[in-house]
Order: sequence, then C-alpha cells, then structure tokens
Amino acid sequence: MTAVSFEQQNSGMRFALQGEWDVGIVSAKDDAVLVRVQLKPTTFTVDVEGQGPLAPEAREAMMAALSLPFFETRDARGAVLLTHFEQGVDELARGLLRSVVASSQFVVDGAPPEQWRTEEQDTSGQYVARYERVEARRYQKHKEVYTAAATPEGLQPLTGAPRMSVTGGATFELTEDAWLQSLQVRERLTVDPGEGLPRITNTTELTLKLLERRLEPGLVDAFTARAAFLNTSALASFQGQAADPLAHHRQVLGSRRLEDILADLRALPGDEKARDEARTRALEQLRALLMLRPGEAARIPALLRAKDLSALAASSMLGALSAASTPESLRALASATGDTALTADVRMDAVSALGMAQSPIREGVETLRQLVRSEDPRLRGTATLALGNAALHLSGTDARGSEALVQELANDYRGARDAEARALLLRSLGNTRAPTALGTITDALRSDSVRVREAAMVALRGIPGPDADRLLAERLMNDPVSEVRRGAVFACGFRPLEPLLLPMLGQALREDASDGVRSDIIQLLGQHRGTTPGALALLRWASQNERHPEIRRMAITYVEAPTTPAPSPSTPRPIR
Repeated sequence: MTAVSFEQQNSGMRFALQGEWDVGIVSAKDDAVLVRVQLKPTTFTVDVEGQGPLAPEAREAMMAALSLPFFETRDARGAVLLTHFEQGVDELARGLLRSVVASSQFVVDGAPPEQWRTEEQDTSGQYVARYERVEARRYQKHKEVYTAAATPEGLQPLTGAPRMSVTGGATFELTEDAWLQSLQVRERLTVDPGEGLPRITNTTELTLKLLERRLEPGLVDAFTARAAFLNTSALASFQGQAADPLAHHRQVLGSRRLEDILADLRALPGDEKARDEARTRALEQLRALLMLRPGEAARIPALLRAKDLSALAASSMLGALSAASTPESLRALASATGDTALTADVRMDAVSALGMAQSPIREGVETLRQLVRSEDPRLRGTATLALGNAALHLSGTDARGSEALVQELANDYRGARDAEARALLLRSLGNTRAPTALGTITDALRSDSVRVREAAMVALRGIPGPDADRLLAERLMNDPVSEVRRGAVFACGFRPLEPLLLPMLGQALREDASDGVRSDIIQLLGQHRGTTPGALALLRWASQNERHPEIRRMAITYVEAPTTPAPSPSTPRPIR
C-alpha cells in the first residue's frame, strides 16, 4: 500500500487527487507480470478552464470510477504494456489512472547499473528514457526524446509535426529488495502540432510513498474472475476521439437561456447549503452560455442595474464573465467597472473579476490602469491589486506585456509617497508571482515601516524559488515586530514547508515571544500535519511544552484529531 498524491494540468483542465495506491502482484512469469491496482481516493478535485469544483453528484460518480480496481501487464523489465479496465469505466477516470501508472514505471533489465537507457511507453506515445544512480538506492529518470505518438491509428513515428518535448523528470528510491520506497515526478510535456496550431502542454506531478507491504492470497484468481468484464488496451493507445472544446459547455447549459439563469439567481434559496449549490449551478450555466454565445455578455451590464438583483446574484454574474474570459465578456466587465449607476460594492467586484480573467485583453488592462487613478480609494485599491492578477494571467500569452506590468508596479512602488500606498503595491506585486518582483520586495524589507515590511512578507507567498524562502525564514527569526513575523507565517502557508521553512517554523515555535506568532504557527502546522511528517512532530512538542495554555490546547487538538491532506501550496490565492 502506497500513499499517492497526483496533479495534472492540460488543455484548460486541472486534476488533483490524493489517497492510497494499492498494487498487488497477481502472477509473475518469465515474460510478463500481471498486477492488480486500486486507488482509494481521499480527495479529488477538477477545475475545467477555471470553472470551479464539480457538482456533488458528478464528483461522487468520479470518485466511484476512480476507486474501481483494474489490472496492468508489465514485461520482465517492469515496463507497462497493457491496462485492463472494467467495461464502462469513465474515460476521464481511466485516463487519470493510466497517467499514474505510466509515470510510476521503473524499467531495468536485471540489477540496476550506474546508468542505462530504455525504450518505454506512456499515454502520449513511445520515448527513450535515461536512468542514473544518484545514491545507493536512489535513481533519476529523464525522458530524452519521444520517438512515436499515440494516435487513433496507433503509434506513429515522429518524423516532423507534431514535435514533443519534455522537461523535468522522476526520482525513484528503492528498498533493499528493489521494491519502490518513494517516487517524486515533476514533468512538463509540450506538444507542438505544427504551423498555425496552438501548443499543448501537460504538466504532471506525482508523489508515491510506501506505507506497508503485506500478503494477499486472494489476488491469485483476481484477474481470472474479472477477465470477461475487462477492456484491454496498450498503454500508448489513443483513448477516445478528439474532444469538442465546447461539448462540456453544451452539456452544462442544455436548453437554458439567460432569462432562465437570471430567474434562478433572483430566487436563490434561504438555506445556506442549498443557496451555495444553486448559485454554483447558475454560475456554471451562465459561463457556458457566455462561451457558446459570447454576444450575450453585452446584456449583462444593464441587468446588473436592476433594483431587485441581490449582491450575491450580481457577484455570480460578474464571476461568470470573468471565468468565460471571452473578449465580449471582458468588455462587459470593463463597462461595469465604470458604471456609476451600480453600487460601489458591485463595481469593486467587477474590477476584481476583470483582474482575475484568465485571458486578459488590452482594453481590460487599460481600464484597470485608469481605475488606479480613481478618486474612490476602494476602487483604486481594488484596481491596483487587480493589475497584479492581470500580470500573472498575461504571463502565459503575452510575456512582454506581463513583465511590463510588473515593472510598472515596481516603478509605482518606488514613486509612492506613503507607507499605505507602498504596502498596497507590494501586495499587487505578490499577485504577479513574477520572479523579477523579488528585488523590489527585498528592498521593501529594509523599510522602517512595519506596514511595508508586513506587506513584503505577504507578497512573498507566491514568488518562486529558494531566495523567497530564505527571506521568509530570515524575517521570521529576526524581525523585531510581531506583525511582520506573523506576515511571514501567513506567507509560509502558501509554500512547500520542506526543506527550508519547517525548521525555521519549529525554531520560532520554541523561541518566539509573541503568542500570536506561535498561535499562527500551530494553525499552519495543523493544516499540514497530514502531508508533512515534521509538522506533526512539532505539534506533539507544542502539545507538551507550549507555555500558553490556550495555544497548548490547540496543539493537543490537532495532534488528537484525524489528519486530512493540506491544500496544495503550489497555487497561492491572489490578494483581492
């Protein structure tokens, strides 16, 4: 039994799951090994083009499909040749499980040498892999080159287009008897279909960690008992036809019109749970409508002026415009930001939604620039933060435009006249997640203003790289003001705690004089106790040694409560 954490992002879809990965050997012959696999998911999320979580019934169905046992056939080297799934298993669930199987292959003929190359397959095609021993039982694997692609006609040699390239790799750690002890995979596959077609990227992160090994005599007949009900396919076989990018939106929308969705938003239930479900459903349908009929977006600014429209309904409409991110939707948002007939709260929501759009347009960015100079301080502040979000989302399609926005915010920081304005601009720079923002943030840490230094800490939450970790650790240990140290703890919550941050959090937990700082650390460790072993060890220490009784009781509660996976630290939320 192995703990599994898997995340994949491709074609506007992001999947994340965690749980237990049971792998059992059914039979082993000279030329083939038959294995039964079962995922026991504890969490599963899917985000379709920024649309948000699945409806509860859809999520339950997907969890059930992911939980069904399946089989795989490997050759004597460990390369996966075939997968065997129950008939009717959801295609998406099958694809995710096949991706985990493909990413976890360790292929070697006999005892592992210092270096070797193999030819393997995954769900995208066939490739040459290079393995290298880095420690006694630790090996690194890199995919050097793809030689064939999986197509509806089978494996096709790569002689021109498409071009497939991969970065990153995998690190395997084996037990003394060559069983998988742990695995860490981080890979990014880029497919360039050829001139005139957009590039496709597929990012995969997988972590496996051995929990236990046991004998299961019942596996001997497991495949025979289910063979008649299984569909068999090669690992590199093409699964399904090319998807219609709008098919999902057609399914969500059905025959509904804008008037129907608006009526639902005006009649949201009073019960909180029912209201949230109805609002989410309406938002999904409205976004689908805007994707399928972009011109409908132009009607929404006028609808927002209706006196009987609640703030929650207005927020849903603005969120749908932002999620659709069509040029028509973003123009409608820009129009709403300047509509003085709307309440200030609705206009601020429109500004924030404009900044959160996944595909910014020049008109939207220019609208935000104008609002930064607004006389209304709330609109001005919201627009400043939204510019940082816009820079982040521009980075995928317009790197120069994104970097220009980052530089513009940095220049504005240097020209700001007071600490309040500088703190706001630092938070906006944090929203960009741009490595080039680190210099401005570092400079801000030299400020005499507590507010500026605290904002600099918060801004570091999404800046990539170890330099940001080191700055957080240094301020957590040395800043004389507790508010700044608490800002550092807050930022740590959005970043991987190991290897650098966790020791510093432990030292602060033992030594910091501020009850607030230590309380924040306990809460952060409590959120990560299920995924970071060192976090639970620190909580156990605090449950016995923390000097403040309330904080000690908090640590005891976390130690005694069942562990749940912490949220992924890889995607820090923007400051709005």
